[in-house]
Amino acid sequence: MTRGQFELTYGKETRSFTIPWDRVNGSLIAPREPTPLPGNARTIIEQALAAPVDRSRLREMAGGKRVGIVISDAFRAGLQRDILDGLLDEVAAGNPASVTVISATGTHNPDVYAKSTGEWVAAARTRLGMDIEFEPHHSENSAFADLGTTSRGTVLKCNAQWMRCDLRVYGHESKHHYLNGYSSIDKQIVPGVSSGQTVAMNHKWALHPDSGPGRNPWHGDVQRRSNPFAEDGREARAMSEQFVLNEAGDLVKAEIQTFGLDMVSAGQNVYWIKTGDPDQICREMVAVVDRLMEIQVTPSKYVIVSPGGPPASQALYGTQNCFDLALKGAVLPGGEALVIAPLDGRPDLPPDVSGIAPDARSKALFWDNLVRLLPQPLEAARAEISDNFELYLWKTDRVLRLIKGQKVQIHLFSQAPEKRLEPGGFYAAPDIQSWIDARVARNDGLFTVINDGNKLCITEAQ
Repeated sequence: MTRGQFELTYGKETRSFTIPWDRVNGSLIAPREPTPLPGNARTIIEQALAAPVDRSRLREMAGGKRVGIVISDAFRAGLQRDILDGLLDEVAAGNPASVTVISATGTHNPDVYAKSTGEWVAAARTRLGMDIEFEPHHSENSAFADLGTTSRGTVLKCNAQWMRCDLRVYGHESKHHYLNGYSSIDKQIVPGVSSGQTVAMNHKWALHPDSGPGRNPWHGDVQRRSNPFAEDGREARAMSEQFVLNEAGDLVKAEIQTFGLDMVSAGQNVYWIKTGDPDQICREMVAVVDRLMEIQVTPSKYVIVSPGGPPASQALYGTQNCFDLALKGAVLPGGEALVIAPLDGRPDLPPDVSGIAPDARSKALFWDNLVRLLPQPLEAARAEISDNFELYLWKTDRVLRLIKGQKVQIHLFSQAPEKRLEPGGFYAAPDIQSWIDARVARNDGLFTVINDGNKLCITEAQ
């Protein structure tokens, strides 16, 4: 019996194993490797900024304006520094009245996830010889402007520094998103620069069955546009672009100019980039991300999946994304999954938090509630989550739906001891090959193998 050799990402390392070929469901599933755009990231970004869609060049728009640039935080892997430097170079060439860079930390701790952005801004000040203000957004402690309420009932409070800018520039990288359908420019407003109250109200829509991978109001397929989580976020960005905080601190209606940069990259390779009108960018981005990252499979009884490298592999909180993006579409109800991620955490976190979540609050809401609600019937647990919704409970809800609703057993090959995993409904797998061989011996189903599951969207083959 010939066996296939597989190698999956395990944090910053890899792990190898074999499976008999006649038991493999197709071949290794991984992000496609299209031909990258020629040149390095800085050059590619410069070229894209020189040819925006339905906008003048950013340097021409920037003259005399209070320019705000929002950039994703360090929780997201990507080429954020290249994006930021490219945008700052372009804006500086236009002689703006002022420049403010805001780190779109959402509810993440800005002391951790905005630190590198602050360092990049400091370096840019020296390099460009100009004053650049830096705002590490804090969802509770920043000053906010109250913009009203979306049609879905979300109270929209946006960072006041952002709302003072009359030219707003979005710097972003896209991929599939386990709640929003696609990580789009819209997310730079909610959750990016919004209050904790706004984020919580928007994120309650994550409990809706239509909120999830591959669905977004920007989608070209009308059958895939329904996603209340994403629709609320899209409306929030549109609302935010109708107001400005004037010099007196009053919120007034205004014609806000906007400019976007979005791209798809992996490592140092850039596969797609577009600048200009944010709405047009979002429409094109969805089609590009589907072409590059959506994969249809026939579900199987057994799935082996790696979420990819850091930060997705550091804590169960981030690894959970691949449950929605990759695992859910690949596994049969009643099946089993082996998730390969070190869950090695950060050294600055308490031992009971490290490897489970990025901070104590998200651990308490996501993990502690999962442990508490796991013994309850699924519908009772979901009702309690809905009635008492707070941030991060959507992760609890989705794990419960997978374990208790679809009856999927999730085993983890990681550094986390079994006694830590078991209360949340997970099983420890001390050895990858032994786990596989025990299930091969059952001779009752095929294996689907997935690498970099946080960068994919796996859907059931029709």
